[in-house]
Amino acid sequence: MAINNKADFFLNFQQFGDLKLRARENSDDAASAVARQFEGLFVQQMLSAMRSASSIDSTQHSSYMDFYQEMYDKQLAQTIAGQDRLGVAKMIMQQIPGNGDGLTGAGSAASSAETMAVTAASRTVAAPAAAPVSGVEVSAGAAAEVSNDESVTVEAGVVLGKVVDDDFAELAQIEQVNNRWQQPVNFIADIWPEVSTAARSLGVSPQLLVAQSALETGWGRHTMKFDDGRSSYNLFGIKAGPDWQGAALKRQSLEYRDGALYNQVSRFRAYSAPADSLSDYVDFIKSNPRYQPALASAANDQAYIRAIHDAGYATDPHYADKVIGILNGELLQQSLAAIDSGASSNG
Repeated sequence: MAINNKADFFLNFQQFGDLKLRARENSDDAASAVARQFEGLFVQQMLSAMRSASSIDSTQHSSYMDFYQEMYDKQLAQTIAGQDRLGVAKMIMQQIPGNGDGLTGAGSAASSAETMAVTAASRTVAAPAAAPVSGVEVSAGAAAEVSNDESVTVEAGVVLGKVVDDDFAELAQIEQVNNRWQQPVNFIADIWPEVSTAARSLGVSPQLLVAQSALETGWGRHTMKFDDGRSSYNLFGIKAGPDWQGAALKRQSLEYRDGALYNQVSRFRAYSAPADSLSDYVDFIKSNPRYQPALASAANDQAYIRAIHDAGYATDPHYADKVIGILNGELLQQSLAAIDSGASSNG
């Protein structure tokens, strides 16, 4: 959001009043939360100062660019603060006076945070050195001018620059992966080698597994993702039961019960790569006794998918028909033909 006045600024001090109120209501648990929230606000201030210190030609950006840049900075600041990578929250906690000033420990944290924020907000930003970090020219001088408080040193600015650089690169990689799977041909090309291996192990065709994963993920576009955008690579919608020891995430899912459709929150398995999802799918089918009739019918794709559906793989009464429709559809055939001709994209 473009900053038009002090009330729009993300370091407005009404927020600190809210934090202090929360601190007084829960003195035992709120101190660290208050300190972490301040660290997020402090990182936002540093990012803003660093960007202001950069020489940017006004013709090269617009209010829309400013809007999305600020949104990114806010999200990045909260992510950094939540990971405790700068140690600002820890420094605040270490400096809580607790000397009869009328505030609890958490209230003191909020008061100290407000004082530090006022100090940081009052600083001017020095001219930056020409050292671009993820679109922000960061210098030790700029970091020092953001706050001269003894508890926030120049090293914080150096660390922040490294954190921003690392997180920017990670977010860019996540975005690149997610964008690539917006094209079905790329989705199929990326999973095809592992799909072929899994299909041989089950005795079905690789096209059937692609069709099933396409239904579960919307051709890769709607693969369940973590809050930071990372894909769970759950290609088959397998839920995480109490025996599941791997990574997992909770997401809403539509389930049929007694012919009616319900929206419920379910826990799903997560993987580090498509290959892990496919390997787990093979183990899931082979190790579950109720799917043994399906494996006996694996030579016939339609018989296999109907058998696992009948065994309770999915609650959608039309699940098998939908998979078969994708299997016999033009999009799958055209995508496979494009892969054969080398038309998949790397972007």
